Amino acid sequence: MTATLTKRVGIRSLDTIFRTTQLITYPFNWWLSRRIKLTARVPYTFSVPRGTLVLANHRSLFDPFLIAYHLGMENWLHTIPTRYPATPDYTLRPILGSVIRALGAYNIGRTPMERAKKLVFTRDLLDRGCTVLLFPEGKIVDNGEVVAEFQRGIKMLFAQDYPIVLVRLSGFNTHSFLRPHTVADARIEYSPVIRGTPEMKLEQLRTFYGLRDV
Repeated sequence: MTATLTKRVGIRSLDTIFRTTQLITYPFNWWLSRRIKLTARVPYTFSVPRGTLVLANHRSLFDPFLIAYHLGMENWLHTIPTRYPATPDYTLRPILGSVIRALGAYNIGRTPMERAKKLVFTRDLLDRGCTVLLFPEGKIVDNGEVVAEFQRGIKMLFAQDYPIVLVRLSGFNTHSFLRPHTVADARIEYSPVIRGTPEMKLEQLRTFYGLRDV
């Protein structure tokens, strides 16, 4: 009983820390968006419930912050803290790793066993009402459209009964923030909240991303 209570207190404390650090970054996210003239498109009456799984293609190092920021002010109380997995290449770096972990990132692991454990951890986050942002491509693809890795990775995720929001990023990459004059049409677009069977989710994904075969 004591151990369970201690665990719950620890979890709530961590969630409070992540809420605080994520809210602190919002002025910076606003500045990043203005710097590349990012256009955000969200559905009318966009309402994101707690425990939503957000899936996005990956264009830049700043994607997790921009995606969480542009979910909309009316959704902030529901969508923060937003947690997102990152590779050990980022989470274990001395300075960068400490920063992104403080902002909600967690190590996805290197080995199949480590990744399987983190999948259970991800489900636990969703079950307790956290928003989880995943990049099924597993890497930054800073040019072109959604790649095959996105299509393969997403099938496994749709088997779980969580509300889904799809996000499509286009027109920018990490270097765009250093050379904003080179950006012509930076966009971030959100799907409506998706529920239903895995087949229904896949069909809506095909439509949203313009994919022929997933």
